[in-house]
Amino acid sequence: MKPHHFILSIVLTILLWSNFYASIEAQTLNKDIFNQRRQKLMEQMDAGIAIFQNTKIVYRNGDTEYLYRSDSYFYYLTGLDYPEAAFILLPNEDKKFIMFVQPETPFTSLWRGDIYGVDEITEVFGADTTFAIDQFDDVMRGYLRGKDKIYFNIKDKELYDKIHSLVYASPKEMIDVNQYVHEMRIFKDAEEIKLLRKAIDITCDGLAEVMKAAEPGMYEYELDAILDYVFRQSGSPRKGFPSIVASGPNSAVFHYDKNDRQIKNGDIIVMDVGAEYGYYTADVTRTLLINGKFTKEQKELYEIVLQAQLAAIEMMVPGNKCFEGFQRAEEVVKEGLYKLGLITDKNSTWQYKAYYYQYIGHGLGLDVHDVGDYGRYREGGRTLEPGMVFTIEI
Repeated sequence: MKPHHFILSIVLTILLWSNFYASIEAQTLNKDIFNQRRQKLMEQMDAGIAIFQNTKIVYRNGDTEYLYRSDSYFYYLTGLDYPEAAFILLPNEDKKFIMFVQPETPFTSLWRGDIYGVDEITEVFGADTTFAIDQFDDVMRGYLRGKDKIYFNIKDKELYDKIHSLVYASPKEMIDVNQYVHEMRIFKDAEEIKLLRKAIDITCDGLAEVMKAAEPGMYEYELDAILDYVFRQSGSPRKGFPSIVASGPNSAVFHYDKNDRQIKNGDIIVMDVGAEYGYYTADVTRTLLINGKFTKEQKELYEIVLQAQLAAIEMMVPGNKCFEGFQRAEEVVKEGLYKLGLITDKNSTWQYKAYYYQYIGHGLGLDVHDVGDYGRYREGGRTLEPGMVFTIEI
């Protein structure tokens, strides 16, 4: 079976490289990358203060923790992936970047190994000043005094309540800082694209191993385990999202994740998976024929899907609108379903939507459904520009 018979999605990158110089190994160490991002954000702030806090450790039960991952916004602006950390930005002050972290103690070293201490954080991550996290409230109270504009994640209720408890009078404006970071994150620089390529390569290696091993009688979770092994062996610390390994009837469920069915001869298996690397995640969908042979019906539907995908990819170039490719794929699917007699009216929304989901792709980056405003679907969305990254999954 030829490899292209499996391909029902492709991650495509709109690349006219931005001028960035950091090596792939330096992504978590080169403080200049993150400093430039902070500077760009502060240029958009009208004085005031921006406040960010990182994801906290979440416990499953007792002293057993869920696998920790830093908040994407926090990491994007600092490169730090420590829990119990925060930072503030002060565009109009001499000291513009102030961090708060857990201090290194004999106990933290014994429990978690070596971590950066307060002084090391200042040097490694380019902070102007660093405090222990238990000083956050006292230090913040002083910096909030007299600030008319406070930028932070409005949806973070804990931080929202904390800010209100620390200010002497209500600020004139409380502004959602994420709207500015969203727009920045839409455009990936060359370094980010290297990390995405690595995540995609690891993902595709895992899928190739699954294709070699899959056979009737196996369980979906066995294929998922192969992906886990290849991902970790290749340097991916975690998946970008729970793997979908959906066989037979499960292949028609968009976000199926039980992965516990026994695979039968003649099944189609849809795998929607992605390894994470350097905090950037892949998102690749492949369809596998368990015995390598199409039935007539499977082949007919596959050809419709393949032609729709190719039509969408052809449209994903700078200057076009981002959803024009999606809309072109929609027309291909309607025509194909109509010719097969599965729908009787190509203009009937309810008929084709029984078979087709119009959002066949999305932005990709630090998050699998990456942030950003791409516009309205029926209006074609925003214009594609160099540095945008999409996955096309159909």
